[in-house]
This record gives sequence, C-alpha cells and structure tokens, in this order.
Amino acid sequence: MSGRFEWLRFRPNRDVARIVAVWAAWLVILCGFQAIVAARMEPKRPDAVLAWTPGFTQSSTSSANGSGCHPRLSDPTLNEHVSFDSEYYISIAVAGYDDPQASAYVWSGYNVAIQGVPACTPGMVGHYTPLNFAFMPGYPMTMKGVAAVASVIPGLSGMSEDGLATIAGILVSAVGGLLAMLALARLMAHLERTRKATARTNGAGAARGSAGSSGQGAGAETTPAEPADEPNSWGGIHGLRAAIYLLIFPTGFYLAQVYTEGLFLGLAFMACAMAVEKRLLAGALFAIAAALTRQVGVFLFIPLAWSAYEVLRDEESRGEDLRFRVPVFAAVAPLVTFVVWYLSPLGRSWQTVESQYFGRSYDPIGSLDLWWKALWSVISGTDKSGIPLPYAPYGGGELATSTSVYLCLELAALALAVVAGIWLWRQRMRSVALFGFAVILLSAGSSSGQGMIRYILAVPAIFLMLAWLGRHPIFDRVWTMASTLLMGMLAMLFTFGFWVA
Repeated sequence: MSGRFEWLRFRPNRDVARIVAVWAAWLVILCGFQAIVAARMEPKRPDAVLAWTPGFTQSSTSSANGSGCHPRLSDPTLNEHVSFDSEYYISIAVAGYDDPQASAYVWSGYNVAIQGVPACTPGMVGHYTPLNFAFMPGYPMTMKGVAAVASVIPGLSGMSEDGLATIAGILVSAVGGLLAMLALARLMAHLERTRKATARTNGAGAARGSAGSSGQGAGAETTPAEPADEPNSWGGIHGLRAAIYLLIFPTGFYLAQVYTEGLFLGLAFMACAMAVEKRLLAGALFAIAAALTRQVGVFLFIPLAWSAYEVLRDEESRGEDLRFRVPVFAAVAPLVTFVVWYLSPLGRSWQTVESQYFGRSYDPIGSLDLWWKALWSVISGTDKSGIPLPYAPYGGGELATSTSVYLCLELAALALAVVAGIWLWRQRMRSVALFGFAVILLSAGSSSGQGMIRYILAVPAIFLMLAWLGRHPIFDRVWTMASTLLMGMLAMLFTFGFWVA
C-alpha cells in the first residue's frame, strides 16, 4: 500500500532545503532585530549625513517615516520596514501611479516647485506629475496582487490598504531574496564544475603540484566537512556560502524591506543562472520580469545574447528552426521589453520626473568627477565638491564624521564591485561579469555618489568572489563578523528612517 503512494512523498534537495532553512531563520532574525531596535532606542536627530537629509529626519514622524507630504509611510504596520522610496511603491500598489496622495513634481509656467498632491497644497494650481512615475511597475504591481490575496485572509482583512501593501512588499522582497540565493548557488555550482574540469584537464599530478607550490593547505578547499559536499547543480557547501554572503552583506537587509532589491535580485540572478546553463527560454522569462522591475534589468540581454551565440554556434542547431528562434527571442527579450516600456506613457512620465525633479541623467564624465571629489573630501576632511551652499552635497566646510563613514562605504562598495567583476571575468563566467560591469557603469555614472552600496547588490560577481574566498576558514569568519556588524548598523539606521543608500 505504501508503495502505491510513493510518488506523494516529497524529498526536497538537501542543498535547497539548507538554503531555505537559512533564509527563513534570517528573515525571522532580521524582522525581530528591527522590531527590538525600534522599541529599545531612539537615535539623535536629525540625520546630517548629507546636506539634504536633516530636513527629512527631524523627528520620528518627519517625511522619512510619514507625515505631511508622505502619508503613505505613516501606517504603523511593520513601519520599521518602510522609509524614503517605500512611499512610492505603497502608493502605486494601493492607488496606482496617479495616486492623489502622492508627492508630485509641479510646474506652473517657468516656476518649478516640489509640492504634494493634495496633502501639502490642497489648492495648488498648475500641472503636476506624481513622483510615482519615477518607479517601474514590476515590484508595486506584484505587491498589489499579493495584497489582494492577503486582504481575504482572516486576521488581515481588517487592515488598512497601506498596511496590507507593506506586508505584501516585505513578502515579495523576501521571496525574491530567496530566489536570488538559489540563483547564486547555481552560479557557484557552475564555477565549481569549471574548476574541477580544469583540474582534471591539467592532470591530477599537476594539480597536486600546483596546490603545493601555491602554499594552499587544507584550509583552502579540503577541510574535513567539504568532501561530503561535492558540487552539484546547487553548489553544495559553496553554493550555500554564496547565498549566506548575500543575506549578510551590509545592505542585504534590503531584501526584507519595501524596496525593489529583493524581487529584482531574484529575477536578475536567476536569469543569469539560466543563461549560463543555456536554459534560454526560462532565462528570457526571468529577464523580462526583471526589465519591468528596475532599469538595469535591460542589461540582462548581455548574458542571454552571449549564451544564445554559443548555442547557435553549434552546427547541429542551425538547421532546426525552433532551436534558432528560442535563442534569438531570449537575446532580445529584455531589450524589447524595456524599449516598449520606455516609449509608453509610463516611460515618458518616468523620463520627465527623472530629469526634471531628480535631475538624473547618465553623465559618466561628470559622475567620475564627483566620485573623485568624494574621495578627496574623505582624505582632506572637508567638502571638496566645489558646489556652494545650500547645494553642497556634503554640507560644505568641514566634513561630518557620519558623512566620512558614509562616503567610505560608498567608495569601498564601488571598488569591491569592480574587483569582483574582474575576478569573475578571469574565472571565464564573462557574460555575468559583463552584466555586473553594466550595472556598475550605469549606477556609478548617474548616482552622484549616493546609494552605491545598495546598487551593487545587483552585481552577482561580488557574492561569487566572496564565496570563493570564503573557502578559507579565516576569511569566512572574518568577513562574516565584519559584514554582519555593518548590516546591523545600516539596518538600524533604516529602521529609524535615517539615510542609508
């Protein structure tokens, strides 16, 4: 009788089960940490890390955490998980892009002002574009669907729309983070298979001689625990390490906040993993969704086109029409998706808000100059931006200690991303390395030194390189301690509505 129902027995892959278990524990620990921090202490306000942040952090009910022009951030439900841009995602999920309670870019004739619609100025005149249009639809629309399901669950049906959207946003981010962990594990498995194939090619004797001459002992990759965890499709212990390093990265806490990072990383990293494995149709579907979540998702055409070229290079596939169409579709899918959105009414409004309100444009030369001035400001201890008050980004004059720490983290994040990309290129996973370089170039070329430590989360090479180095027990322990402490500090700042990235 038991044999008849054998197919009903579920046996999850051991490596997948370990990743899911660590993710679940991390989610509980992080949410508990933020709740405890919010209940236990209150930081000194305002946050003067940048010139513009004091006006947003005067009190716990200031605009960073909901009041005045930002009513969507005032709901008490898991409020420690929302801040700054969370407002817009909640607004879109609840009331759409034309939410009348959203902050907006307002213009009347030649006079330009930043107003609210209608929370700040109920009787305002002139044309306006809600700032919601600065954000792509993938994440908030997914939130909207999850919130609709949550609204009929007993115990949640009586919650406010903003509260339901907040819960939905955290769930979407967290599940996306789990997907990103699984994708990193698969990418790490590919690297391990490549390493072992290279070792076999060089010969067992040459491999032993190389290991001896390089001075690598048992701590490098032959610890007693590892022989039982030979790399498979999920990377074994190496894949688990890459996944954990994503969770404990200094800005890894964003994977459980109302921000796009969790969903985008899950979609983008899985698209990269599918491209590396030549599973182009699955990769294209992930890439399409990613291209509707964040602008840098368009660059997923790079790993997909690279793999498509390798597939089409195979002489056997040239004569098969279907196998020709799939690689071509996969290569252009994210690019076409982004272009269609960019030319749509949503995309045109996005262009208006980005250029007119946020002042963002891709200016690599100007951004390089600002990065150099940021570095020089840290070295000299004074604001070297050359921009007069009140627009000086670092406050003008002597640099605050908090500003120095912030800039050091930004510069270190940028350097880490570049080094990791070079490392991954040398490991011959070049399509994924190129995707990471594209993310770095767009982010560093238009961010003006604000937010790099968050933007580089989208560079897979970082976590693959760290996991590779983490095969050395000393590096693993040291990095785990340092990264976890930094994440704790930044998660605490975010909890209180202070600026992180």
